[in-house]
Amino acid sequence: MQHTSIVTTTQSSQRASDDDTPEPIVIRQIPRGGGQLIVERRGDQTVITSAALPPDVWRMVHSVEQTAFGLMGLLAAIVILGPFARMWARRTERRAEMALPAELQTLHRQMEQLQQSVDTLSIEMERISESQRFQSKLLYEQGRVSG
Repeated sequence: MQHTSIVTTTQSSQRASDDDTPEPIVIRQIPRGGGQLIVERRGDQTVITSAALPPDVWRMVHSVEQTAFGLMGLLAAIVILGPFARMWARRTERRAEMALPAELQTLHRQMEQLQQSVDTLSIEMERISESQRFQSKLLYEQGRVSG
């Protein structure tokens, strides 16, 4: 911190001899960007101190202020846009769930058709095997009778 001090002393003997006019107090200009005046009375002395922060600190304060506003804006965006994002995600998820049963129904019909086809093939294979057994039995009996 930069300090500038002005010390004024008032002596009662000097004042009494001069007209009772107070001595002017010279105060330096308050530094740009703010400052602080400290007035202290110490007995017959008055100390006026002008304190200011260095320019680097003011740049840092400005940077911190911008960062704070940016974070507040980000927080506000999250609070405001968060529910909308959640609503959109749930809606997308529901659409995916609703589309799934239609595909499952199609798959279910195809599986039933495949199962019926396999059953039909198995019945036909059983008929063919019965027919082959019957024919082999007939051939065996004909071979016994003739032979």
